[in-house]
Amino acid sequence: MNKIIIAASVLGTAAAGIFWYMKNRQRADAAIDDMKTAARNAYERVSKRAAEASHKADRKVRESLA
Repeated sequence: MNKIIIAASVLGTAAAGIFWYMKNRQRADAAIDDMKTAARNAYERVSKRAAEASHKADRKVRESLA
């Protein structure tokens, strides 16, 4: 009888652990997706600003040479 109770406790603990892992895994995946989106948006903004600065610098150089 004791072995059955111990086996049931182990299985219950394992099931609870798997449930907890799967529950937190979805949160972690969502957080990683949010970070990816934020990084992508930041990269696009920086890239756009760098392109604008490059064009502005090119115009200034052309104006100074003309």
